[in-house]
Amino acid sequence: MPIFEYLCAECGHKFEAILIGDQKAECPKCHTAKLEQQLSTFSAHSHGTSAPATGCGQASCCMNNAGCSIN
Repeated sequence: MPIFEYLCAECGHKFEAILIGDQKAECPKCHTAKLEQQLSTFSAHSHGTSAPATGCGQASCCMNNAGCSIN
């Protein structure tokens, strides 16, 4: 089941919503439908022994949640 992330254009609240079929999201704080859908990211956990990922050093590095211009 997909989970969508939104940012409310009215109050700035960031939230997630599970929508099925033709359902429309609304802000749980102010109940407006003026929303900006956000780019969802995912995380994965493993039981491996590798070192954690590091950023590329650029100001726009995806490790800084701004999106990477290199990839």
